[in-house]
Amino acid sequence: MTEETKSGPEKPEEYKEIFAANIPDLPLEDFEPDVAVVEDEVEDESKGALTYAFIGAGQGGGRMVKAFYDLGYKKTLAINTAKNDLNLLNLPQAHKFYIDHYGDQGAGKDQVKAAIAFEAREQEVFNQLKNIVGEKVDRIVICAGIAGGSGGGSVVPLIKLCKKYFTYVGKQGDASERIGVIASLPTTGESASPVVAKNAYNRMKQLCTMAEEKKFSPLVIVDNQKIKKLYPKLTVKAFWPTINNTVAGLFHIFNVLATQNSDYTSFDPQDYDSVMKSSGCMIMGVTAVKDFESETGVSTALKSNLETTLLAEGFDLKTATAAAGVVVGGTRIFEETAGLMDNLEHAFSTLAAITGNAIVHRGIYEDPSKDKLVVYTLIGGLDAPAKRLEELTKFMKLDPYGVE
Repeated sequence: MTEETKSGPEKPEEYKEIFAANIPDLPLEDFEPDVAVVEDEVEDESKGALTYAFIGAGQGGGRMVKAFYDLGYKKTLAINTAKNDLNLLNLPQAHKFYIDHYGDQGAGKDQVKAAIAFEAREQEVFNQLKNIVGEKVDRIVICAGIAGGSGGGSVVPLIKLCKKYFTYVGKQGDASERIGVIASLPTTGESASPVVAKNAYNRMKQLCTMAEEKKFSPLVIVDNQKIKKLYPKLTVKAFWPTINNTVAGLFHIFNVLATQNSDYTSFDPQDYDSVMKSSGCMIMGVTAVKDFESETGVSTALKSNLETTLLAEGFDLKTATAAAGVVVGGTRIFEETAGLMDNLEHAFSTLAAITGNAIVHRGIYEDPSKDKLVVYTLIGGLDAPAKRLEELTKFMKLDPYGVE
């Protein structure tokens, strides 16, 4: 091998001059890049399988995210066009964003005004989201009472903003699968106002369509009227905290259970994530099993669980695409109850039959601190509750005095 072959042929002098003339020195060559990892300012304390951020829009949404904040979900932001509603919310000031587009009174029940106000401050909301949420986040859930102005008017723009946020933090995969919505329907008394009924119907109809089109997942519908009927003895003071704490608590339980190991059957993070990503509506339920020694006791409790959930009714469970049934029982019950495994298998088979072709995930956990048996259910991919939405339309025909 010749020396010329090793180093290549000698270039003519004129070639070297042309090459040098076209390759300039760059200013950045003299600087070292800063590759230090940027730490999130707000750390999640929920200890769940997925790291959530929650955005509360309007008064109802703000109350809901406060319940999540108290459970350790510190990546929480409440936004509102009404200053007083934010002031009454017991969250750190940094976790509140006041959209002062219309003064202290806010947008009232006008969702168009709320959407315009949000659009005017969208970049500032995005910047606040960066400060609170950071980069360590798996999913963002938007909470809103959809009958009001701030909640109903900003929920859809917030979905779009969250998609933009996941692109910003460089999360892989479809951002639509990382964004969920918890939307609450008004009571019958509130719906007696045609404006409130129209707001709730139009926005819920839009959200149901978007969920079915897989633009976000899941849609959880909290039905305040159903809760009022199921629990008529709730006091005025206890009504909203009970609703918010129960819904947030159910959400939290599934997220935490997905991190636990089981000597029996585990409901692991992949199972949990797959249910959360199922498009459409989602319901959650919980019930204590009193007659767990009976062959059908657990399955009967499971069916009751689905009927007495705090969420909207009127779903066709056969339309579900994914479901989970998780049983948590005390050590004594697991050790001493003959035939319990067969009873649990019967309950899981019942859930599979109720949900049609849905993929059903199971979990069985022993809790030494409890002396009871509890069944939790999570069902996703459901079609919209058409009958419940239709009920809202009868109020839309009323005049301000409640006369058709």
